[in-house]
Amino acid sequence: MWALELRQVYKSFGGLLALAGVDLKVSFGERRAVVGPNGAGKSTLFRVAGGEHRPDRGEVLLFGQRVTGLPPHRLAQMGLARTFQVASLFPEKDVLGHVVLAALAFHPLGHRPLPHRLGALEGQVLEVLERVGLSHRARTPVAALSYGEQRLVELAMALAQKPRLLLLDEPLAGLAEEERERVKGILHTLPREMTVLLIEHDLDFAYGFADRVTVLHQGQVLREGLPDEVRRDPQVIQVYVGKDQEADAALPSSSSPRTGPALLEVRGLRAGYGQGEVLRGVDLEVRPGEAVGVLGRNGMGKTTLLSAIMGLLPAQGEVRLEGKALPPGALGRAQAGLALVPQGRQPIPGLSVEEELLLALRPGRWTLEAIYELFPRLRERRHAPSTVLSGGEQQMLAIARALLRNPKLLLLDEPTEGLSPLLVKTIREVLRELSRQGESLLLAEQNATFALGLVEKVYILEKGRIVECTEAACLRHEPERLRMWMG
Repeated sequence: MWALELRQVYKSFGGLLALAGVDLKVSFGERRAVVGPNGAGKSTLFRVAGGEHRPDRGEVLLFGQRVTGLPPHRLAQMGLARTFQVASLFPEKDVLGHVVLAALAFHPLGHRPLPHRLGALEGQVLEVLERVGLSHRARTPVAALSYGEQRLVELAMALAQKPRLLLLDEPLAGLAEEERERVKGILHTLPREMTVLLIEHDLDFAYGFADRVTVLHQGQVLREGLPDEVRRDPQVIQVYVGKDQEADAALPSSSSPRTGPALLEVRGLRAGYGQGEVLRGVDLEVRPGEAVGVLGRNGMGKTTLLSAIMGLLPAQGEVRLEGKALPPGALGRAQAGLALVPQGRQPIPGLSVEEELLLALRPGRWTLEAIYELFPRLRERRHAPSTVLSGGEQQMLAIARALLRNPKLLLLDEPTEGLSPLLVKTIREVLRELSRQGESLLLAEQNATFALGLVEKVYILEKGRIVECTEAACLRHEPERLRMWMG
């Protein structure tokens, strides 16, 4: 008997085969890593195993019982818990409330009155929050947390369910280095009676954590074996990283600093959540055709900055585009010429890829056909529901949606988060091409190597303040200076 078994599982979306006869057997107490390039079928495998999708063909067995087609809540009651690529939380609810709700839903304490049940659970929940390093944030609304902290809330919710089988979908994606080390430590100390199935693009961690590794490619199992065997497999290296593993040269910077009127001017920008101030007087500029990066660790205010510029958050200070003060609110700023590629991609449930693109379309040089030339994969997937795309495909869709608005300035929030090395290369080349074509870009990134290969100018954000503004070339040649701010 196996903790989890998939037998010849097939699943298609919009005529495209996501899983093509997958067999998978995971032993009790095993640590199994599922790796592979974006679009290989990893998240679809999790959705089928977790009951979100019924397979077109094949069977799913959980702890020896056939569970094909059972809904997620039934599988959760049997002992399955999972996390997701993108955290989906209630912004106004505090951290403690989220984790209590998760524990209460799957471990109700008999028929005792609700206050007594909550009191009994709260102590257990605080232990879980201490374990993930969030006990000091227990009463904080999740809207005020950094993206990395929100991912930790989701992990705490899964652990509070005391699962027998834990599915982790890219648990390290979007985390700062300190948070990554914390999560690695938590996962390494999970009790062996808990079986863990992990999707992760950090191959060093995946290979070090797993007892066995399964490699998916084009919806099929390409390779399965011990980590050292899989790591050395030439075919795995080729499909995951690509033939050329050498770092690409950085995009040439302008020979001299750009001059002339700024396209975007931000002056004295202050914003936050509730009573908590995150941005403390930010000033920055982007000139026409310029690619500008905002770097900083998680929790320093990068997402808050882009959200405030886009009008998604109330803010104090000035935001001007082409010398004109922008109206408050995201709709007015989108109409004025800003477009945001959000962290988390945010596909629209119920719409196909092409329906999302047509919804975004505004007159200008970026047409639907031009987008399909830039992203051939989206043409192939145009009839598929956008919510079933791989993480990399959803990132392409998010960029495409923003471009189809034909903006004057494109804002990008962590565009490489959760992508395989091969997809990072693809997104880098797309953004380089946009820059060559004269698009103005403002990029918030934790992946400093990626950002410095694209942008001309860099702002360093530290605790809601700009602490340095310099040419990207300077930081490329002074790694110690960069590490001082990025950790």
